[in-house]
Amino acid sequence: MLVFWRNGYRGTSLDDLTEALNINRPSLYAAFGDKEKLFLESVDFYRDQFMVPTARVLLEAEDLREGLESFFRAFLNLVLGKDTPPGCFVACLLSEECCDSDAIKDKLAGLISSADRAFAKAFQRHQSVLRAPLTPEQAAKLLTSTIHGLAVRARSGASRSEIIGVCRAFTSALLA
Repeated sequence: MLVFWRNGYRGTSLDDLTEALNINRPSLYAAFGDKEKLFLESVDFYRDQFMVPTARVLLEAEDLREGLESFFRAFLNLVLGKDTPPGCFVACLLSEECCDSDAIKDKLAGLISSADRAFAKAFQRHQSVLRAPLTPEQAAKLLTSTIHGLAVRARSGASRSEIIGVCRAFTSALLA
């Protein structure tokens, strides 16, 4: 996953992957099928290990403002982490490939839809504090779009303070 995250899908060679996995090409093909399937498995790993725990912070929040603040802190640690490349693996890299592969395009669409549905549930629980006439579904799509944009900004070198400013503006704009 980290090799793809650093280099992109197109920029990652089979030699990069076999070196990172410490296996030869026949073993890579036997274990994963091909580069695209390994990439898709990497996306699933990223979702389970990084995206789900980050989203859970918001989904389990009792107070929406505090939940958004906690969510954005977790998100910042993800996109500006010291142990990972900047940005979000999904927002920055999966979209890079969506036009070339139906499997990758479907994976991206599924992840976005899943995030929208999960965030809408969180916003439905706190609908009374959303700025009218914003619906929970609209708020969810706005959040998903915002975090993807922030991930791209992080990838391109935006500072932590710049991203924090956008997170604060988002929260202020969203809540009544």
